[in-house]
Amino acid sequence: MIVPDVAFDLRLEHGRCLGVRLPEAQGAIDALAESALLPEERDAARAMAAARKRGWVGGRVAMRQALAREGLDAPPVLADGRGAPMLPPGVAGSISHKEALAVALVAPEGAARIGVDVELDAPRRIDIASKVLTDAEARELEALDARARAREVLLRFSAKEAVYKALDPFVKRYVGFQEVAVSPRPDGSAAVEPRLRAGEGPFAVDVRWRRFEGLILTTARVARR
Repeated sequence: MIVPDVAFDLRLEHGRCLGVRLPEAQGAIDALAESALLPEERDAARAMAAARKRGWVGGRVAMRQALAREGLDAPPVLADGRGAPMLPPGVAGSISHKEALAVALVAPEGAARIGVDVELDAPRRIDIASKVLTDAEARELEALDARARAREVLLRFSAKEAVYKALDPFVKRYVGFQEVAVSPRPDGSAAVEPRLRAGEGPFAVDVRWRRFEGLILTTARVARR
């Protein structure tokens, strides 16, 4: 039996968040799937191209580990029509992956939904500010030097990704970056202002973030007001 290589296991405001390091070799990913996943999950993974399989398997391994450590049972965690993990009633969850790491967030939930995003806390080759920031967010960062601004843009990108995952079960559509404004606070929380173009809601949105071990880890919890 292959034991997943757990990178971190955190109890956060929005649930249990567990990260799994992914092996580099495709054969090792296949072996991990055979050892750690349920038969239906393995069958789904076998049909995927190698690039997609890596993150999919890693996310399910991380989620099954997090569920087990929370004492939560779940049937095979397959994907719904929008690609989100399917979990039983009363359990909420979200998955993110980045290169050699897969992360899952799980919580016993009723009406609320949760989202997680992980990013490498490193400069990007392409400036994504114009894609990610609202005009107000851009003004908020204009006094920063280039490096500090790039880090803050990446943090807002991560926060919006987590928010979109938590919003998706309610709105069931793609939500653009301009439809949510995020202003992170030094204490690891954030002010969040949804501006959904279709007028859905209102929603109560809570975001938490942290930087550690070269990563940005962001979670969100969304509920109808």
